[in-house]
Amino acid sequence: MDARATYEAGRQARLLEGSALEGRARLIGGLRLLVAFAVIAAVAGIVWGGFSGATWYGIGLLVAAFVALVVAHAKVHASKERALAARRFHERGLDRLDGKWTQFASKGEGLLRDGHLFADDLDIFGRASLFQLLDATETRLGATRLAELVSREGDEPGDLVRARQAAVKDLTGRSAFRERLSAVGATLGDDRPDPLPFLAWAEGAGGIGGLPGLPVVAKLLPFATMGLFLFAHDFGKSRLFALVPLVLQLVLLASVRGRVSQITSAVSAREHGFARYGEMLAALEAETFTAPLLEGLRAKLRASGADATREMERLSRVLGFLDARNNEVFRLFIAPVLMWDYNCALALESWRARAGKHVRPWLEALAEVEALASLAGFAFDRPDHAFPELVEAPQLVAEGLAHPLITAGKRVANDVRIPGPGYALIVTGSNMSGKSTLLRAIGTACVLARAGAPVCAKRLVIGGGVRVATSMRVRDSLEEGTSRFYAELKKLKLVLACAREAPTLFLLDEILHGTNSRERLIGARAILKELLAKGGLGAVSTHDLALGELEQEVAGSVRNVHLEEQVEGDVMTFDYLLRDGVVQSSNALRLMRIVGLDVV
Repeated sequence: MDARATYEAGRQARLLEGSALEGRARLIGGLRLLVAFAVIAAVAGIVWGGFSGATWYGIGLLVAAFVALVVAHAKVHASKERALAARRFHERGLDRLDGKWTQFASKGEGLLRDGHLFADDLDIFGRASLFQLLDATETRLGATRLAELVSREGDEPGDLVRARQAAVKDLTGRSAFRERLSAVGATLGDDRPDPLPFLAWAEGAGGIGGLPGLPVVAKLLPFATMGLFLFAHDFGKSRLFALVPLVLQLVLLASVRGRVSQITSAVSAREHGFARYGEMLAALEAETFTAPLLEGLRAKLRASGADATREMERLSRVLGFLDARNNEVFRLFIAPVLMWDYNCALALESWRARAGKHVRPWLEALAEVEALASLAGFAFDRPDHAFPELVEAPQLVAEGLAHPLITAGKRVANDVRIPGPGYALIVTGSNMSGKSTLLRAIGTACVLARAGAPVCAKRLVIGGGVRVATSMRVRDSLEEGTSRFYAELKKLKLVLACAREAPTLFLLDEILHGTNSRERLIGARAILKELLAKGGLGAVSTHDLALGELEQEVAGSVRNVHLEEQVEGDVMTFDYLLRDGVVQSSNALRLMRIVGLDVV
């Protein structure tokens, strides 16, 4: 099945599943209401209708049935939420295929830092960005890890990049796994809850406090209260005797209420949905992968000495019990009798002592898989994109390279060859001919390749360990009192510093265009020569045709290429195709006349 057919079939299947679960939820909800009315009616019958004492046994069974229905309703509701989330997974896939991904909420805007070597220039974060296109994560840690993969500035070992690439290839064909991971994660909430408070609790010091022996007493007193209430009449005693242990329970609960409330609010299933992490970990642990990196991450869930899935299931169960108190009848009449909150807090503290220190490695492994699954979704949607061939020597040789953020029907592909260190393309061309887009396509391909993802090309050979550094989108700063020219100099300084440290793919757009043509040419020649001398490789766009003379001056290190416009009468068009040599035409005056500026 291709991507569109898979998403269409998945959306329809989850729509039917959600409808069936909605009907089941309504049925259980109605039964729960009937049982609640039956309990109230039975109590009223005893108080005012003269019902026999045996009625209390029936009330006990009805209460047990009510609790069971509450739990069953919660499970059905959770299943319905997952079916809805799974449907959204397929709908988002269709939106990506239809070019509607720019409407997705996740843009990674808060992840961009000032002074980054390439993120702003290559549209890594923000609206209509690479991150917005790729991001299919559901957890905050997963989104952060994906952002790290597509914005890493330093070099990485080729073996690690190859391992990620193999993992992405493995996940590409696992649509069902990616759907399950996304559907379960989506129920965490649209705001991607921050796991740090939960981790702080899990890794912190434990203890509820209170009187010695209180945990044992808390387990016995509810039995004493219910036993006296149910059976006191059989022994000729008043059921009012049940008030004695009940009052004692309330006093004991009051003595630890603050600490219990602190524990339960830190991990409340209703507020934070931390139990869903367990379901995501279970999905990961249940899958058998072929990629060594993924198998290593899966093994990490048990390598700590605690079973992640089992422990998170236990946490989920405790949180499910805790969540029952959200029902008003249960919270007001049943929970105090059972010392429910206190016993749930005890269970949480026991879980923390046993598994708390292992939670962070589990969530880090999950975040890595989520990030790789996002890249795999990108690969699944775009089977025409090629996985790069990774080699040791720094280079970038592409066939049919285009920009992945441009829709398939509009993007134009070109062959690009930067064969090794100390080599650069000088790109000349008329305005609007596509020079900046070409540079961004080169940089984005390098970013995707380093992350382990496919690139928008028929074929790409790229050297490992190559950093990316750019100077393209330069802005002045009124607050800092910085001109555009000075801001560009600061960016160029960062590019040069990067090239002095390691092999660097540099991309410079309209280099030094903020000063006069004479000084611009002198400065551009000097900067480019130093970059080449330091082993840098890349591309420079310019309107200074004289910069093309470097092709003869440093023969074998510079190649002139250009893009141009086509003019028929008064109509000007662009084909965005890369050609050899320096451009021979200019369109600045023509564009001025088109927009209505009167020039001679």
